[in-house]
Amino acid sequence: MDKRLAAAERAGKEAFELIPVRLDELDVALQQHFALSVDKFREAARAAAQPRMSNRALLGVQYEVHNLLGRAVSDFRALEFWLVTKVPQVSDGNNFGVEVQHYVIDELKKCRIAMQGHADSLANYSWSRGLGAEKMGSSSSSEENKSEVREEKTEDGTPKVNTTMKTEKTDKTVSKPEIEDFGEHIVALDVKHYVALEGMLREVEHAYVRTFELIKKNRDKCENPRGDSTSGSRPFNMY
Repeated sequence: MDKRLAAAERAGKEAFELIPVRLDELDVALQQHFALSVDKFREAARAAAQPRMSNRALLGVQYEVHNLLGRAVSDFRALEFWLVTKVPQVSDGNNFGVEVQHYVIDELKKCRIAMQGHADSLANYSWSRGLGAEKMGSSSSSEENKSEVREEKTEDGTPKVNTTMKTEKTDKTVSKPEIEDFGEHIVALDVKHYVALEGMLREVEHAYVRTFELIKKNRDKCENPRGDSTSGSRPFNMY
């Protein structure tokens, strides 16, 4: 158990020390992927909209955001577990530091759940866009027809009937009349997702800043909430 507790402490402290690095990486991602205004992005999305085709550029941004969200979830989980291992044995009195510690842990948990929720929601974009793209352009269908041909032949004056089966398979492309609103719907979904992705990264940024300041200003109470040498030595003896 001691090895596990030591590993949790190392991982938590490392995650805390890496927060400034994470913030720098978020700045790079925001500048690289979200330099366009909403109006400029809408123009680009409209020019790129094609029936039954994904917005590859926007999907590339989504993959990057997904990676950053996943890493944030991992960081907040490490921070949360680190402080949980420092929770002291329950006792009467001298619990102000413990209350502060629990408050910080709750905030970390909220951040982790929020980031996980954003990551889980990303799949909804492709589904919604696929349903809209289905309404655009032409559609293909296959038809299979079977016909029976009877031919009567006579050999040596004896009637003979041969039955021949023919199978014909035809592919048809049905052109649908263009409805402009379907195209605009796709563009609107792309714009909505573009704004949402930037918002997700901004939330990750704010969560990192808030977490860093919260732990830095209350680190003594987070690691040693009662201010004694035994605090945190038995973190799971709650009863």
